[in-house]
Amino acid sequence: MFRLAAAALVFLFAAACGQEADPAAAVPTEGVVALSDQFSGEFALVDKNGDPVVDEDFEGKVMLVYFGFTNCPDICPTDVGVMSAALNELGDEADEVAPVFISVDPERDTPQAMADYFAFDERIIPLTGSVDAAKAARNGFKLFAQKQPLPDSALEYTVQHQQAFFITDRAGQPKTAKMGGATPTELAALLRREIGR
Repeated sequence: MFRLAAAALVFLFAAACGQEADPAAAVPTEGVVALSDQFSGEFALVDKNGDPVVDEDFEGKVMLVYFGFTNCPDICPTDVGVMSAALNELGDEADEVAPVFISVDPERDTPQAMADYFAFDERIIPLTGSVDAAKAARNGFKLFAQKQPLPDSALEYTVQHQQAFFITDRAGQPKTAKMGGATPTELAALLRREIGR
């Protein structure tokens, strides 16, 4: 939790103290992949209150979807901070985006765990569910994730998974993936492009 808060504060501080975002900022191309219709983007999960949520609930908004888990030691907290800072860069346009975090570790990521983890930014929508529901969600985005045992750790296991930000159109169809890391400015530019379509 401390790592998440620290990463978030770094990115929020950078976004607040940097120059005002240029609406015409260049859309990044490195690590950006156009997605085919084989990516369905479908999911049926639960939110931090335990209420059912499906992808159709966000129809009319551009979805920013990231897969991770609350016990992730470094990459996920950094990327969550990037998501938050990218929304800041979008300003009023952030209202056009549904920022969704889907757990790849639903056994430990209960609704309460997700609520606690994302208390720092209420705009981000954390989703979890059964093991089967989480797997189905990953399949909709063709995202790889697999448990890796940690025999000498109290955590018992970690989850190896692809690092990607997915952006859908307003109908929920995944259109673009930014593979690997991204800066808030890069992510905001990709979202702004989809918002304008």
